[in-house]
Amino acid sequence: MEWQAAQNYFKKMIGKKVAWTISRPEDGLVRAGYPLYDPELLDFVRDFKVSADYDYHYRKTLRHYHVKPKLTAVTVGQVLLIRNHRAAAAMLSLIVDGEDVQRGTWAAAMQEGYIYHLLAVLNDDEVTE
Repeated sequence: MEWQAAQNYFKKMIGKKVAWTISRPEDGLVRAGYPLYDPELLDFVRDFKVSADYDYHYRKTLRHYHVKPKLTAVTVGQVLLIRNHRAAAAMLSLIVDGEDVQRGTWAAAMQEGYIYHLLAVLNDDEVTE
């Protein structure tokens, strides 16, 4: 699947802050805030999860390439150096699923440019499968 439009969107999002809900302690309730994502990001996540690029076994795939299945600058950098479609898809799958485990995963991945650079690998026709 072509991800050019999504890649253009994520290029614009590098370095931008994502708004979060604010809890009001004065009402006596302590609520955890959550990020307010825009529809373009939510559409990308929905489309990616049902695409052929989504890797249900992303942890196993990343380990195959000797990359720890964790979202850090080091692990994303390793995947980018590998320049392999399957490894990039696995890391994007980890990011997409990561929001369920830790709020703000998508926001951090957008701000740091991880999603943009991983999509660049998926969009590159010269990258190995």
